[in-house]
Amino acid sequence: MKSVAILMPQRIGEFVLALSVAARMESAGKEKITLVVPQNLIPLCTLLSNLAYFPYRRSSRGDLLDSIAGVKRQNFDELCVLTNSLSTAWFARRTGIPERRGPGGGLTNPFFTKTFGQKESVHLTEQYAEILGCDHVPPQLWPGISIDPAESAEQGVVLCPGSSGGAAKQWSGFREIVKLLPSYRFTLLGDLGDVGAAKSITRHFPHRVRNLVGKTSIENAAAELAGASVVVANHNGLMHLAGFLGTPVVGIFGSTPAQRHRPLGNAVRCADGASVCAPCNAKSCSRRDRACLSSITAQRVIELAGEIVRPVRSS
Repeated sequence: MKSVAILMPQRIGEFVLALSVAARMESAGKEKITLVVPQNLIPLCTLLSNLAYFPYRRSSRGDLLDSIAGVKRQNFDELCVLTNSLSTAWFARRTGIPERRGPGGGLTNPFFTKTFGQKESVHLTEQYAEILGCDHVPPQLWPGISIDPAESAEQGVVLCPGSSGGAAKQWSGFREIVKLLPSYRFTLLGDLGDVGAAKSITRHFPHRVRNLVGKTSIENAAAELAGASVVVANHNGLMHLAGFLGTPVVGIFGSTPAQRHRPLGNAVRCADGASVCAPCNAKSCSRRDRACLSSITAQRVIELAGEIVRPVRSS
């Protein structure tokens, strides 16, 4: 049986999408799979998967060289790289693994034995499946996985107002959702970079919104998502994590295309705006009006959530 190492993406959203493909590849039983996981994502990896893994450390040159040496000792037959960067391509080459598959693109090509072009019109899981050499299963067929939910999130609505992708990917209608649904309990999730977005919501509704932004580990955030009745999120890692867990999720898309980045699962709705210039994939809007996001109303998002929501307890 061929032994395959998979160098996983470093962003949470891309990581869980890649994990879904790797899990299906392992279940086919044709290859022995080992994930090479960025150090900061190991707790999340062990929470979501039973796949074998090897830590990818690169905080210093010494750590990086240790990671390369460790992978070399595993004697893998093949290494598949799921991130498009010169540093990960260089890492692949230094491992000396005979077959090295990864995304193509100019400077990275010489580091791989086989490269694959970027296809912006297909979902990321299809791109990952091509690199891994396995069958692609549409993202809506992902069944989700079960983890223990946080009791505090049981039947609540989780809002994820942040976005690491810039202002062109950050919808600002979450406060309006809370206003239009006065009988529902809400929890806000995000990292420290989302604190400002969360404060703009909580200062208007301090008694109905539980603000956990910047206060949880990613594993605790996953437990909150698992217990939610529905998640409403900008295009970010928590949106993808909710889909991986099988939680109903409404993903809000501005400058990025929903057909490429939709969450996993069937209980998913995507809200993207009507704009002649979208998707542009930009972090900031060149027109300054963010028409792709401003055309998405809170009422529309609420209607989409109503199509997939699990039973919610009124306060």
